[in-house]
Amino acid sequence: MPDESISSWFTRTAAANGLRPGELYRIVQPGGDRNPRDLDRHADDCLLDLLAGKTGVPVDDLKHATFRRWAGRLFEHDDGLNKLVWLPPAGREGGRRCFGQQVCPWCLRADAQPYLRLNWRLSFSTTCPIHGRLLLDRCPSCAEPFSILRQDGRGAICCPGCGADLRDFTGDEPAFDTISVQRDLLGLIREGWRDLGDYGPVYSFVVLEILAQLLRLLAGGKHAHALRLWLAEQAPSLAVRPESLPRARDGALLTPRARGVLVAMAHWLLAEWPHRFVEAAKAAGMTSTDLRKRSVGEYPFAYAHAVDWHLKEPHKGDATEEIMVAAQMLHDHGQSASRQNLVALCGTKLGSMGGVADPVASGLPWGKGRYWKLDGVSPEVKAAARLAAHRAGEDVGPWLDALLRRMLGLCAIKTPFDRHDPDTITLDANVGCEG
Repeated sequence: MPDESISSWFTRTAAANGLRPGELYRIVQPGGDRNPRDLDRHADDCLLDLLAGKTGVPVDDLKHATFRRWAGRLFEHDDGLNKLVWLPPAGREGGRRCFGQQVCPWCLRADAQPYLRLNWRLSFSTTCPIHGRLLLDRCPSCAEPFSILRQDGRGAICCPGCGADLRDFTGDEPAFDTISVQRDLLGLIREGWRDLGDYGPVYSFVVLEILAQLLRLLAGGKHAHALRLWLAEQAPSLAVRPESLPRARDGALLTPRARGVLVAMAHWLLAEWPHRFVEAAKAAGMTSTDLRKRSVGEYPFAYAHAVDWHLKEPHKGDATEEIMVAAQMLHDHGQSASRQNLVALCGTKLGSMGGVADPVASGLPWGKGRYWKLDGVSPEVKAAARLAAHRAGEDVGPWLDALLRRMLGLCAIKTPFDRHDPDTITLDANVGCEG
């Protein structure tokens, strides 16, 4: 089938043999899980070679039906462990619901034999280019994420939760036309590079990583609302009602409608890089501290350089004298010039506060501090003390306090809860010892 994913092909092959996908997987992979992992990503060479030998399908065609098709273009490489940008997992992984599998009910109804397209796994593809309707990433009846590998072998593509036939649903219309954005991004993947303004030709997976970073800024965070408002003023065609775009830290958790709008916004910011992005960040009051949480090497150079060059916070000079004045003010008011009090008084955290703030510890010599040191007490003595206190019906602390008071000639402290007279307590020298 054109553009069919390996998971869809594997499920159809299992159904043709009267099996469920999990049953066929355990046949070709003895000892495998009852519910196989996402084959679109995790199908290894051994499994593909075995399937090619048993079915006669060329192994290169099977590899082309997996995420390997986009290696070096959508992502640099896949180690099977880290998240892939624009390719979220599907179904359930580790108890989490993952909405990486999208479907078009209109296409499924038009198919002589329903199957899933691999392009539906791309999270920036939210609208069917043929029917112009939004894709579905969860069951409209029970909100269960789609996972074709959990089918029951009936041949139809159904919801794994409630069993509803996906062909019976209807996709909604998008907020505005996002197909042009999808086509541009698919063309970027095919070309493998793009001219990114002053930064020259850049690999496609780097451009898409920058686009994903812009999507995260628009999807959630304290500046997301300000960015959306500014962008709606600059590009009225992208303006939508704020309540229709919920905030989410992970854009993959958004519905296709909301995700499609935010992808279009991020795509607009990516144009004329980095001028639109810098202007939007300044209008929203964002600085390099807000835009770069990790080290520079973990971001694409075109993004990190644009942030550091245009949005770097002004250098804060040495404020030691001001901090010393603040510390003296705290002392004059009878307060400790601790780091916490200095931050509360100055309203900001400065690195030079550590050298001016009062030390937390008292700095008393050994043996005169707040806590006792019991390093010199042998384990045998500790065990004997616990057992003796237990026999006396006391905790170790009160029992030891009463014993030391007796040995040192101090007055015993009696409370209504005392079970024994401290003066009658005797130390059994043989407690905890052998013989």
